[in-house]
Amino acid sequence: MNSDQTIAETLPRLYREVLDGIARLEDLGARPAAARLREEAIAGYSRAWDAACEKQLRDLLGRVDGAARDLERRRRPRLA
Repeated sequence: MNSDQTIAETLPRLYREVLDGIARLEDLGARPAAARLREEAIAGYSRAWDAACEKQLRDLLGRVDGAARDLERRRRPRLA
């Protein structure tokens, strides 16, 4: 988090990034995983907006991005 931004300014943007990543997973066909991650995101965002919530969303964003990269990597054709 930028030291000039408050958690109230940061969390909506971070939550949107998580949701965008989840949509990417859905587009890649990982709907069950996306649904579970969406539930986690909603639960985290719905609680107190504090440093723990921010950490949870950042961790979740990392997991979502990692899962999407793995799926994309597996789908790329291998060059012989």
